Amino acid sequence: MERETLTLITEGLERILSDAPLEAIDRAGGLGADADALWAALAENGYPKLCAAEAYNGFGAALADGLEFATITARHAAALPLADTVFAAGLMSAAGCEAPDMRIAIADPLDPASPVPHAAQAGAVLFLSDDRLICAKLTPDDYTVLAKAEDGTARLHGPPSDVIAEHAAPRWLTPQAFRGLAALFRAAQMAGAMQSVLSMTLTYTQEREQFGRPLAKFQAIQHHLSDIACETAASIAAVEMAGDALRADPICGSGVLDEIAIAKTRCGEAASKVAACAHQAHGAMGFTREYALGRYTRRLWQWQDEFGSETEWAALLGRGVLGDAEPSLWPRISQPL
Repeated sequence: MERETLTLITEGLERILSDAPLEAIDRAGGLGADADALWAALAENGYPKLCAAEAYNGFGAALADGLEFATITARHAAALPLADTVFAAGLMSAAGCEAPDMRIAIADPLDPASPVPHAAQAGAVLFLSDDRLICAKLTPDDYTVLAKAEDGTARLHGPPSDVIAEHAAPRWLTPQAFRGLAALFRAAQMAGAMQSVLSMTLTYTQEREQFGRPLAKFQAIQHHLSDIACETAASIAAVEMAGDALRADPICGSGVLDEIAIAKTRCGEAASKVAACAHQAHGAMGFTREYALGRYTRRLWQWQDEFGSETEWAALLGRGVLGDAEPSLWPRISQPL
């Protein structure tokens, strides 16, 4: 997709989310009339099918372009599975079938027993089983919602039986590639949430005064702000590099998976530090339910573990380096960008 076209599309998404009652939707767990109205507006503009081919009523964007949607929705802490639906519609289009006009959750093919994000908010779930992509309808009888989890995360009782669509997966879409792409979307979401945490913390510390001067003038607070800014910038860079690799190799080869491993690891490590520094800078205010910071940090903590934790992805990357026939660590980290 042309850059100018994608920019116009993302600007439209920003406007819709900026005008939506996102805090009320979040308090309602992503359910209810406000959530339905927001999703209807998104669907009317075709956003859930950004990465589906035009033949399947989509915009024809690449999965790498969908990362921007993931970042934007996370910057707004939108309690809706837009990023997951964009991802699911893109994979179904690559397999040669059209995604249903509903909210779609995605299941981890390498850990089928793991909780499914957005399950309680979605009408369907996409999973990969025996080299087949299966989109099945979700009902409350199919899952148990986890207490205190974000965005309707639930544990499925088993594979749902009401299949909406089923098709052979593309040959390149292995379980590892599926998880890798989903992990990259989560990394993009973490980077987006960290941008908002940085902005929120800067505003708070500049406006809040203690001992007659803004908090941002105190050296200890400045250290927190510096750490948040550095970790956020590093996370954005890691996601952008993985996105560029995916654009160059849309079938998610080993080089792309390496970049995804770096991005998920880097963003996961950054999420812990950013959340801790932000709460330190906000003091008691950061822990109140009335203040928005928790909407972002709770998601950061949850996204760290979804589709592989930073520990798992770091181990995969390490095994790849150690498994090379020739010493490759230095060539890997010193190659030109």
